[in-house]
Amino acid sequence: MTLTARIRTQLGSLSLDCNLSFDSNVTVAVLGPNGAGKTTLLRVIAGLVPLDEGRVAVDGEVFEDTSSGAWLTPEARRVGFVFQDHALFPHLSVLDNVAFGLRARGVDRRTANARAREWLERVDLAGFAGSRPAALSGGQSQRAALARVLVTDPRALLLDEPLAAVDASGRLELRRALREHLATFPGVRLVVTHDPLEAASLAERVVVLEEGRVTQEGPFGEVSARPRSAWIARMAGLNLLRGTVSSGAMLLDDGSSLTVATDIEGTAMATIQPRAVALYRQAPEGSPRNVLRCKVAGVDPEGDRWRIRLDGPFPLVAEVTPAAAAQLRLGEGGEVFAVVKATEVDVYSL
Repeated sequence: MTLTARIRTQLGSLSLDCNLSFDSNVTVAVLGPNGAGKTTLLRVIAGLVPLDEGRVAVDGEVFEDTSSGAWLTPEARRVGFVFQDHALFPHLSVLDNVAFGLRARGVDRRTANARAREWLERVDLAGFAGSRPAALSGGQSQRAALARVLVTDPRALLLDEPLAAVDASGRLELRRALREHLATFPGVRLVVTHDPLEAASLAERVVVLEEGRVTQEGPFGEVSARPRSAWIARMAGLNLLRGTVSSGAMLLDDGSSLTVATDIEGTAMATIQPRAVALYRQAPEGSPRNVLRCKVAGVDPEGDRWRIRLDGPFPLVAEVTPAAAAQLRLGEGGEVFAVVKATEVDVYSL
């Protein structure tokens, strides 16, 4: 089963413009910053936001096509949408909430309730069948919302920030349960998130959406190792550079340059791991390394590694131990020299 979508739509200040194709053999995470259009993308696929131009189809069945005027109502698309706030009906029992979709499609109450009870068993909520949603924790509410859509046997499953309403203590367990349910779901699986850990743990493939455009896609490890936008680099904790490489030197777009160890020539991007940036108060002597005169712009303690933000020829982040930060008196700011070996600059073609 395959979802194909060519989406062009304007919603307020957001211009969503992307082409997508997903197979049901992988779970896909749509990752990106707030306001990137991730939720709008799900709502377009579900039929809750109309296209200005484009086409959406699942397994060859056209949901919407602006060129031909084809349109399927949200109910006819058989798309399961789990909303960020779960959207359970507060006046109905958990059992009635899960059975609601079946009853809306004309299934008799006895059959709908029996199937709903089966799904409550699967998501470990059988003991809450007669309870109201207010009695559920955030994780239990999420599982009830998931059961409500899965009981209808949808062809596509859309999850919008599935862990956002769950406290930290329940997030690990729910993430594991979600991963198991997604692995057994036979249809298209699309998860929206801004959390890279969530994307890495739930999905085999990620699509990065920024300002309504797809900036990168692929396996999470590949995307995070070689980012193609500043947001992805920040998400992955990397320093990202862009410039032109010639004869072992990379001339950056801002006019500065770095010595690099690569055979690549021409326009390229490069990443530097913060741990590969060594800091000194005095300019070091010796081997052919990149020595950058910088000023300490900020210190962010993070456990056993402190992130040091630097202003220099280009913005840079270094990571050092708390002991090294204290020894170098980095908390006082001032001038430092950042040193990066040429072999620590990972260069890749655009």
